[in-house]
Amino acid sequence: MAKTVEQDAGARLIGLEVLRFLAAIGVLVWHYQHFMFIGHEETPWDPARLPFRWLFAPFYTYGYEGVELFWCISGFIFTWKYADRIGRAGLSFGRFVWLRFSRLYPLHLATLLMVAALQVMYADRYGQTFVYIFNDVRHFVLSLFFANWWGFQLGESFNGPSWSVSAEVLTYIVFFWVSRLVGSGWKVDLVTMAAFAIGASAVRSVFGIKLAFTGAGTFFFLGALILHLYRWIELLAPRRRNLVAVGCAVLILGVSGLVYRRTLAIAGGGLLIFPASVLLVQLAIRPRGAWARRWLTDLGNLTYASYMLHFPMQLAAMLSIGPALIRSWIYDDWFILAYLGAVLVVAVGVFRWVERPAQDWLRRF
Repeated sequence: MAKTVEQDAGARLIGLEVLRFLAAIGVLVWHYQHFMFIGHEETPWDPARLPFRWLFAPFYTYGYEGVELFWCISGFIFTWKYADRIGRAGLSFGRFVWLRFSRLYPLHLATLLMVAALQVMYADRYGQTFVYIFNDVRHFVLSLFFANWWGFQLGESFNGPSWSVSAEVLTYIVFFWVSRLVGSGWKVDLVTMAAFAIGASAVRSVFGIKLAFTGAGTFFFLGALILHLYRWIELLAPRRRNLVAVGCAVLILGVSGLVYRRTLAIAGGGLLIFPASVLLVQLAIRPRGAWARRWLTDLGNLTYASYMLHFPMQLAAMLSIGPALIRSWIYDDWFILAYLGAVLVVAVGVFRWVERPAQDWLRRF
């Protein structure tokens, strides 16, 4: 079955590249609210006047859920790409760590240093740091080691959005050792996902806190489960696969309607919407032309750069333009388009000339 999925050009992970890109846009739109901050104090604003509300309303309201969708996609991709290499081919833990380090750390370090410098300038000018409060030596060291969201932190710091990557790093370790010691299969991934979910519930009930690590693990192994289901669906006749895709679309619309009407909380709705979305895009988006596949893959490649760069760029804009002038623009359509466009354009350049070359250089070791 693995051979069917991995060697069939129509079953490559192109659909997930599109979904990753949409999730990144959702987070970028959700963090548009940062432009309403002066220091770490949010000033009053009118949600009804936000630009392109007719289009971006789900992102303005639930864009933060894109993080959990990222985790779900990661579980699907990691199981597809690494599970057998770890369990059967004997990929070493050191090599696995180096592959992830070379992919994630160069841009993480660059944006951490960039935000640290910009926050010093912002605090000198306005008396407070921008949005995130805990920009001290302790939190810098935590961020330096990707430990900024492992439970030692007092809150979000420096390049705040990197918290989700920090939580996911711990999940990678669990994934490796589960794959090495037990192997990969739907039963193993179901038990692991349940363990994370039960752990999250227990910690919240006993200590009253929500650990990002347990949430990351729950959605990560949910994504792994969806891969096993997807491999089974791929064995069906084309007509039946199409029926599954239609069923996923109906489920997404139905659950989204319940969430919109507040009948169902987004936390519960995401457990249905996200896996159904992963299945839908994989079944429905199957470009045949090499150009289309390359173009859609390029969209996915922008995800990490745009996610890590958007807060530093917001901070740089507040310093160079000023909060007062930006405040006068936040309800204008052109401003959000300029913000999104600038982040994506810079992400293209960073991916091509910084992120990918740094990764290749590190992997040559």
